[in-house]
Amino acid sequence: MDTKKFYPLNDTGLIRNCDPKGCGHFGASRGDHTHRGIDFITSPLQVIKAPFDCKIVRYGYPYSDDPSFRLFEVRGMGEYSKYSAKVFYLNPLHDVGDSFKKGEPFAISDDVRRRHGGDITVHVHFELYIDGKLVDPTEYFNSIKV
Repeated sequence: MDTKKFYPLNDTGLIRNCDPKGCGHFGASRGDHTHRGIDFITSPLQVIKAPFDCKIVRYGYPYSDDPSFRLFEVRGMGEYSKYSAKVFYLNPLHDVGDSFKKGEPFAISDDVRRRHGGDITVHVHFELYIDGKLVDPTEYFNSIKV
């Protein structure tokens, strides 16, 4: 298994543990499905950094009924070309097509409490794909679960 380490999305690199709204680890129960990524604890308006050399390929919306929340889809470049990721709860700093080196700022975090209330830990959601297949991203980061 390839375990190339990625740059943490923010300065702490902490992964959300459990709160009244759920848990932030890959595979956590979400009622009728499981959590497809990991949640990095953030503060609202915190700078979010590129996990690997990548290019923004599209912006989307994690909720069909609320266009105020955004998701970014990025595709790896160079030695990271087999990777892609979806990152939720971000505000854009750049345009689709812009590229970034690992660790460069590429977005600002949003505040998920606007949708889920004050008892959820503010976070950015990260899903990782290798050659288009969803994988557990945990081992790709030197992150700690809190």
